[in-house]
Amino acid sequence: MSWQYLLAWLLPLFAGSGLVLAIGGGRRMPGNLCAMLGTGFLLGVFVAGILCSLIARENVQGAFADVAPWLAAIGILAWVAALGLRGKPWPEASFNKSGLGWRMVWCLLLAMIGLRIHSLASEVLLRPTFPWDAWAAWAVKPKAWFLLGHYAGYEPMQQWLANPGTTLRTSAIWDYPELLAWVQVWFASAVGGWNEPLINAVWLGVLVAIGLGSYGNWRVLGVAPLWAMILAYGLLSLPLIDAHVALAGYADLWLAATFGLAVLSWLRWLRWKEHGQLLLAVALAFCMPFIKLEGAVWLLIASVLAGLSLLPRRWRWMTVGAIVLMLGASLLFGGLVLPVFGLGWVHMNWGSVVVPALGKMDLQWHPVGVEMLSGLFTLPNWHLLWYLLPLVLVLRWRGFLVDQTARWLGILLLCCATFLFILFFFTEASAWAENYTSSNRLIMHLVPAVFTLLALLLRGVSVSGSDRAPESEAPNAPA
Repeated sequence: MSWQYLLAWLLPLFAGSGLVLAIGGGRRMPGNLCAMLGTGFLLGVFVAGILCSLIARENVQGAFADVAPWLAAIGILAWVAALGLRGKPWPEASFNKSGLGWRMVWCLLLAMIGLRIHSLASEVLLRPTFPWDAWAAWAVKPKAWFLLGHYAGYEPMQQWLANPGTTLRTSAIWDYPELLAWVQVWFASAVGGWNEPLINAVWLGVLVAIGLGSYGNWRVLGVAPLWAMILAYGLLSLPLIDAHVALAGYADLWLAATFGLAVLSWLRWLRWKEHGQLLLAVALAFCMPFIKLEGAVWLLIASVLAGLSLLPRRWRWMTVGAIVLMLGASLLFGGLVLPVFGLGWVHMNWGSVVVPALGKMDLQWHPVGVEMLSGLFTLPNWHLLWYLLPLVLVLRWRGFLVDQTARWLGILLLCCATFLFILFFFTEASAWAENYTSSNRLIMHLVPAVFTLLALLLRGVSVSGSDRAPESEAPNAPA
């Protein structure tokens, strides 16, 4: 392992964690350190990719050398600002109230997570980019740029065929977002060659970031250590998520991590009014459309709900009613044209939806309920997650009444699930459910947030007699 490759991992962690601490630091709560490291790594990798896209377009193979000083400078400034303004942001670990037996269970789960990560690392480093979508969609652009030595634009296939002398390139996914492509360029330039196992190892880093960020933020939100570790193990051991690490190259794991950690930062703002966390949530959320097209939809839904959460309670229902009336009237009188960040101008009417990046989709019923239920409940993708979730909702429904963070998160997930229902049951995307492909991948985008909902609902349940959130971390009153 070269020192450049090692720095390609450490610099994003250094810069990103400094930014998280400088922007989102606040209450000294248990879990802040893990939350800072997990969210910081993901944010730092995105910053590295953005800098590569701005600085290294004419010298792709030298991206690391050109960008590393800028990333280091950002990290130094962020850490100086964070430590100078905030001081020590996390308290000593408060794990001594649990009995020895429960602490041993906590350590056993941590060891099992470590074993899982070790086995996944051996899988990632075993092979080059393997899944078809990974090398045909997500690796083709950065590999072409790296081998060329400079950035090259892509255009539609028809336009490319009509201009045989063009220097531009084409592919079936010419208009896909390019943030992950520049992340791959960052690691490839640090390696010094297009070494796919070493480049794809960052997918394992994203999995670790999900675990650290989720565990740490759950602790900040008042979840007891043992519950947080149980749920972290459940999340990191899901077969479909682990498959996206072992067969690295898809963008779905990145979108799931970004959406999940953005939601956690938003919930921390709702819970503790940490305004820096709201800024972090916005920063992560605006990265989603640059990861994958579906990220634009999750951003739109999350933005609407975040905007409603900023309003006084008496104005929320009036605003929702006004939006519904406006949408209904627009559809009745010729359709609706809606600008969606990351997708362009979306045209909607009663019979169809036109998305510039996807084309026209006719709206009609597609009976794919059996396939959807089979994908959730019978295929070995999710363990028992979709059996557990309804059970917790039924037994812990009162949590929505007393905790506004659980309530807002429940509304967000319900809106996202409604979009998926319309997508799979009313458009040609039903084919994705029939062949058990993208339906599971799109659901995976929401899974870290689903585990956060489980954590919030199980927060008041004691598993060790004394393993309960302290009074200062009790669920807040309705808002």
